[in-house]
Amino acid sequence: MGRAEALRAPDPGVVRRLGELLRTRTRLQMRPRNLEIIERVAERRAKERGAPVGAYLEHVILSHDAAELESFIAEITVGETHFFRGPPQFEALRSEIAPSLIHKRRKERVVTALSAGCSTGEEAYSLAIVLREAAMNDAFRVEVTGIDLNPRSLQKAESARYSAWSLRDVPEVVRRMYFRTEGDFWHLSEDVRRLVRFRRFGLTEGPLVNVFPKGFDLILCQNVLYYLEPEARPEVIASLAAALAPGGILMFGPVDHAGDVPGCRSVHVGEVVVHERFGPVSVPPSSPRGRRYARLSIPPAPLPALRMEGEAAPPVAAVAPPPVSPEPAPELPAADAAPSLASAFAHADAGNLEAALEELEALLEEEPEEPRAHLLEGLLLVELGGFEAALDAFRRCVYLDPSMMLAHAGAAVAGLRLGRPDLVERHAARLRALTVARGKGVDAPIEGWDGMTVGRLLRLFRDTEIQ
Repeated sequence: MGRAEALRAPDPGVVRRLGELLRTRTRLQMRPRNLEIIERVAERRAKERGAPVGAYLEHVILSHDAAELESFIAEITVGETHFFRGPPQFEALRSEIAPSLIHKRRKERVVTALSAGCSTGEEAYSLAIVLREAAMNDAFRVEVTGIDLNPRSLQKAESARYSAWSLRDVPEVVRRMYFRTEGDFWHLSEDVRRLVRFRRFGLTEGPLVNVFPKGFDLILCQNVLYYLEPEARPEVIASLAAALAPGGILMFGPVDHAGDVPGCRSVHVGEVVVHERFGPVSVPPSSPRGRRYARLSIPPAPLPALRMEGEAAPPVAAVAPPPVSPEPAPELPAADAAPSLASAFAHADAGNLEAALEELEALLEEEPEEPRAHLLEGLLLVELGGFEAALDAFRRCVYLDPSMMLAHAGAAVAGLRLGRPDLVERHAARLRALTVARGKGVDAPIEGWDGMTVGRLLRLFRDTEIQ
């Protein structure tokens, strides 16, 4: 093999063909960054075998070489995770959900949980710690299962050996209780490790009940749906719901858009929405992709009366933050341009809110963990009267970046419109805390909301009567 041939980049068309094969096997969306990963892996694997990259790719595609395909799947499914990722979810688990499940299973004296898409195991072990502390009884068994498509991630999960980065949200007292250090690594205690088992299984490989017929009391599936092709999501949601035991709880991450879950009722626990199993569930066949924003046809709810001392009730715009642009609005994008935050702002500034939302939908398919995209989505939804959807968007934003004052303000406004004083107070409290943490007074402006200060917004909420 000549040097020029060895260094030749793979043909983009062949890379896309392999991406399509991997998509068919995993039902993961093949985003541009996935294709870039496939190209890099192909170049490395071909070099290791002393073969031209084009010939190597053709071999993998035509032979469906299982071992080679697994190598690509392992590379494109490496997920970011850490212990107790998603503070609102784990706060809800500790305060209400885990104690409730322990009470429900007091006769059986066993509680079971599933971490779906567990990656390297931090989430599964976090569940085990929370449930163990809720049980507080050696006679009460805790059984946690972690499943993932990536065998390399599961191998690391089995080792229960983590860097300090994986423990960045773990309080020192919890570290001392459940971990021991060895060099630069933290080893999880055997008391927690023995509560968890891992198994390779992809959520799109078939109904979970075929593998786990007894069902689970709790299923946590954080930020997995977003990476699947849209047609696969309803099947996975139904599969997860069907794998719940009666009365079991299903929880999703903030960047997942689950909507209604079959056989389940939605329940608010703090600022988290969970789904409780109460009825039968059947796993549906693949369904066509639906529009995420169909709910926007619902007319907006009336604005609650606002009363402030010495001030007339403000207009609607005063309590509905407008879309903001962190930089001068660019020209409207060409029809075939790649989705971007800048082009979404351009559509919004031009008054085309539906086009802006569609741009954001496409962008979030590519970059689900971009907090500013979720923030803009929430602001647009407020303007269109989709307050429940807006609240979800603001929650995703503050999950990804808790310091976003405008997102907390938007969530409080959405709570105001929905008649949810608990949400108003929760996010108002976080606005106050952020103001103190930054060493600013209540007259500090809320960045991105011209003319609004923390103090004025808090007065509006304090003096509002929610009807």
